[in-house]
Amino acid sequence: MGVFVRTLVVCLVICIGYYFYQLLGKESYQGELSTNKTTVTKEVRVENKKQEKTPVEYAMKICFLVDENTVKYVERKTQLPTIQGAIEELLKGPTQAESARGIYTEIPQDVKLMWVKDEGGKIIINLTRNFEYGGGTKSIQNRIKQIKMTVDNIASKKPVYLYLDGKQVEYMGGEGIYIEQPL
Repeated sequence: MGVFVRTLVVCLVICIGYYFYQLLGKESYQGELSTNKTTVTKEVRVENKKQEKTPVEYAMKICFLVDENTVKYVERKTQLPTIQGAIEELLKGPTQAESARGIYTEIPQDVKLMWVKDEGGKIIINLTRNFEYGGGTKSIQNRIKQIKMTVDNIASKKPVYLYLDGKQVEYMGGEGIYIEQPL
C-alpha cells in the first residue's frame, strides 16, 4: 500500500501544480473597459524635396596637343575621379575656348570608350576600332601619347595596354604601324 499512496501523492502534486500553472498563466485581472478620452493631434511634416545634393567634381589633367610635338595639359572637372572619367573627358576633345587657343586632339571624334580595367598591375583601355582610322603615322603616335599621358596623371606607375573592339592592338592604321605593348 505504500507504493499506492506515494503514487497518489505524486499524481495529486502534479495535478495541483498543473491547475495553478493554468490559473496563473491566464490573465487573472478582468477590469472594466473604459473609453480613452485622450485627444490626438495630427502632426504634419513638410519636406523640402528640392534639397538635392550637388555632385562632387574632381579636377583632372587631360593631355591635348598644341602642335605636332608639344602636349598641353588641360584641367577638366569630372564626377568620376577615375581613369574612365579621364579617358571620357579626353574623347570629348577640346572645348571651343581651348580650340581658340590652338589646343587640339588627334583622336577622331567618333571614338568611344568601351571599357577600362584596372587589373592590379596593369591598366587596359578598350576603345572602338575607329581609333586607328584617319591620319598617318605621326597622328597615330600622338593619339597613343595622349592616351598614355592622360592615364599617367592618374596611375603613373602602371603599364597601359590598348585594346580596340576587345582585342589587344598589335598593328594600327592603314600603314600597319607596330604598337608596342604596354604603351
